[in-house]
Amino acid sequence: MPATRADRYSNVAIVLHWVIAAGIVFQILLAWRMDDLKTPLGFALIQLHKSVGITILLLSLVRLGWRLANPPPREVGLNRWEATLSKITHLCFYGIMIGMPITGWIMVSASRISIPTVLFGVVPWPHVPGLAHLAEPAKSAWRAIGHEGHEWLAFGTYLLLLLHVAGALKHQVFDRESPILARMAPGAQPGRWFDPRLLMIGAGGLAVIALAELVKPPLPAQAPAPAAQPMTDDLPEAPPAAAA
Repeated sequence: MPATRADRYSNVAIVLHWVIAAGIVFQILLAWRMDDLKTPLGFALIQLHKSVGITILLLSLVRLGWRLANPPPREVGLNRWEATLSKITHLCFYGIMIGMPITGWIMVSASRISIPTVLFGVVPWPHVPGLAHLAEPAKSAWRAIGHEGHEWLAFGTYLLLLLHVAGALKHQVFDRESPILARMAPGAQPGRWFDPRLLMIGAGGLAVIALAELVKPPLPAQAPAPAAQPMTDDLPEAPPAAAA
């Protein structure tokens, strides 16, 4: 059953979907590279991670607003339990797309030593109002909330991505009457492994993986003051000295 224009998402929703999806995959892979945050590269990666995370937050809020103003198209080719699972998955994705950046923002804002967040080295971003000026142990409590929430949401992201991709492939490859992929990739034909749009999605995914593995953000130019050496449990509190 080919999808009609009324069955697919709007162009704005489609662009936001793929940009945010690429950002989420990029963030996951970037996080796997942050094994030693005390090095100049580790500090630079966390700054990039923060910048991409806030960008995902802003785009997700735009996407949510757009969805509320422009209801999504009807479900096509799904039985009742599949439609219910799809709705639950979408709700959970919105919780993750918004919750992950917010919990990370809380961690940064409640750090022991305040380091300004400058998105992509250009746009200043404030701390969560009130958190940076809290005294211990209240600040420590917020830091723990941010850390635990970020960790649990990360595990949820892995699960949801697995379900989402598996479901999309099931409907694309095996359910020949379910034009699910065509809702977000107009023109995709169900039942085809080698549909050009499916191949483009795969190529785009590989490009995001390569970018996340190879990107080298600018290293900090200044060594930290002696008092700025302590680290939080999760984030560097001050930029380490740049490597020669």
